Amino acid sequence: MVQIDLLFKLAGLGVVVAVLSQVLTRAGREELGTLVTVVGLVIGLFLVADLIADLFSSLQSMFSLY
Repeated sequence: MVQIDLLFKLAGLGVVVAVLSQVLTRAGREELGTLVTVVGLVIGLFLVADLIADLFSSLQSMFSLY
């Protein structure tokens, strides 16, 4: 079961990244807007890294893979 606090963290991160990216793009700083988007994606991946590892270990045990 997915923790609800993780979903709220990801949603909040997405909102903050979207707003910052739009503000920077409107201010003529497209490069920084893109950088903020990439950094937000990396932070989001770090937040769900444990869940992805758990998914792979459960798939490995389910299908008896080594």
